Amino acid sequence: MLTRLQTFARDARGSTAILAALTSVAAIGFAALAIDTGSFFYERRKLQTASDLAAIAAAGDIHRARAAALATLALNGYGPEALANVETGIYLPDPHLAPAERFTPGVYGSGNAVRVTAVTRTPLYFGRILMPAKAIAAGGPAGTVSVTDGVTVRTSAVAAAENTAAFAIGSRLVQLDGGLLNKLLGGLLGTSLTLSVMDYRALADTRIDLFGFSDALASRLGLSAATYDQVLSGSAKLPDVLLALGAAARANPGGGVAAAALERLAATIPVDRTVTLASLLSVGPYGSRTVGGPAPVSVAASALDLVSLLAQISNGQRQVQVGLDLGLPGLAGLSLQLAIGERPVGSAIIAVGAAGAVVHTAQTRLLLSAQVAGSPPAALVGLPLYLELAAGTARLAAIDCRPGDNAAAGVTLAVKPALVDAWIGTVSQSDFNNFGRPNIPGPAPLLNVLGLASVSGRAHVTMSNSTEAMLNFTADAIRAGTPQTVSTTDFTATLVSGLVGDLQLKVDVLGLGLGLPSGLDRAVAQTLQQATTPLDQVLAKLLAALGIGLGQADTWVTGSRCGGAVLVN
Repeated sequence: MLTRLQTFARDARGSTAILAALTSVAAIGFAALAIDTGSFFYERRKLQTASDLAAIAAAGDIHRARAAALATLALNGYGPEALANVETGIYLPDPHLAPAERFTPGVYGSGNAVRVTAVTRTPLYFGRILMPAKAIAAGGPAGTVSVTDGVTVRTSAVAAAENTAAFAIGSRLVQLDGGLLNKLLGGLLGTSLTLSVMDYRALADTRIDLFGFSDALASRLGLSAATYDQVLSGSAKLPDVLLALGAAARANPGGGVAAAALERLAATIPVDRTVTLASLLSVGPYGSRTVGGPAPVSVAASALDLVSLLAQISNGQRQVQVGLDLGLPGLAGLSLQLAIGERPVGSAIIAVGAAGAVVHTAQTRLLLSAQVAGSPPAALVGLPLYLELAAGTARLAAIDCRPGDNAAAGVTLAVKPALVDAWIGTVSQSDFNNFGRPNIPGPAPLLNVLGLASVSGRAHVTMSNSTEAMLNFTADAIRAGTPQTVSTTDFTATLVSGLVGDLQLKVDVLGLGLGLPSGLDRAVAQTLQQATTPLDQVLAKLLAALGIGLGQADTWVTGSRCGGAVLVN
């Protein structure tokens, strides 16, 4: 037996055939690696190209995204079974987010972007010979999986429409009170204003094109080749800004009165007052354009709104204390203390952007101290009204661009009014200035009767909306600049009436209390009740001058632009 094995081992016949068989297996393996892998990558590249084109077509027609994707895939040789999924949603080009996180799926047919996922199979030629019963993995960024009779190739692409709209949040000045506006705006601007109601009416009626204004400001600042972002993000002297507004106002028919008012106002402003306009205005994707070119989209605001906003941001401490002699019946004196907080970082009150862009009002605190005249024993009652207003918000929810009819584009805004926290109470100066925490005022002294007794009280009401309201702006409303208003839904009475009705009074007897009138609490309540209507009017006017509605948010859209879709991921 041993001899036979030794003889077999020395026998070299047939070795070539064995080597050939082993070599053929290796050759088939190399062929599988070259041909099958090459086939897979070719098919994936082909399908990725088709996915890219389908996503671009779908993003260009959001309302018919699936149909557009199917048609594009068919033009590239793929049937309906190749379309695995079509998702519409919001794409935000935020560099702080990973590329995969910039697209958020939403309700089908809405948003500004589409993600298309396509799938197909490419056969194995030599791979099935080597591994007839096993699955093999073929990696890649699209996440492919292969099996014995072929490889499943899956690709996806995200495309976003370059649709933009210009929108704003604020409050309309329905009633113009020259004396009140002069006091309030003059206090914020650090000057004494003497503008007439006619001046204010002209400012309110004059629409300022904000691209034209930026061009005029760049010219005044000697910035000949600057971008819009550079002009808006730089520090500019407030008189120069007001004069640039005047130049933009003169470009409007009948804008001469407003321009003259702006020029007179600029002459009264301290030359060291500076502003950074980026906190008010964002031109979004057009910020990298050089000033002086044609406006890509209509962005406009009233001259009076802009003056009010400039007054707020030019005051270094964002605070003002003024006495208000308004001559209202029942009010013996009024004084106002105002503090304006910073807007959220990166936000503005007027903006150009795609779906997902947001504008905010500023957080505001207001202390209105009134002396209310009544009848003895409550002949003069003090009433401190303290208001905290959180930021109101408007989000650009959708731009409805119709292929072939860009002029008919509509815009949807999601709007939430500011939360209003209102008190009758006392708050310290340090707490008033500290925006880092909410305040809970203590009881306020309302009346002192000849040192014999005092009356104090506290009240609290809240106005808020917990959900966004969806506002649809038609093309006609956009062209007209027609605003829409969202109001709080959980507060029906006027603010001061609600506070006075909720007022909890406490009478403290001082000394012996001899000759103390009875019913002091009722007398105080009756006196304050008579002052609720004029005080509500004063609050409404004050907040309107600041671009804030009491429990309301006014929003408007001034222009929209429907552009082509581009591949973003």
